[in-house]
Amino acid sequence: MPKRFEFQSKGFEKHSCNSRREGPWLIFECPQCSYARKWNTATNEIKLLDSGAENTLHSGWHEPPGLQMEKLNAN
Repeated sequence: MPKRFEFQSKGFEKHSCNSRREGPWLIFECPQCSYARKWNTATNEIKLLDSGAENTLHSGWHEPPGLQMEKLNAN
C-alpha cells in the first residue's frame, strides 16, 4: 500500500523525495538537498536525519519494487 505525504503552502520551495525500504524502515531522501527522514512502519516511529534546505516543503511516497501504480485501476 503506497504511503503519500504532501504539504502545500505558498512561498515555499517544493522538493519531491525518493524512497527505499530497509527492513521495517522507509527512508525518504531529497535528491535536491540533504533532507532525510526515516519511518518505522512497524512501530510508527519517525526520525528526522537531516532537515534539509530551509523554507522547503518535502513530499514523497513509497512504491514497493515491482509494483506499477500507473497500471492499477482503482475503479
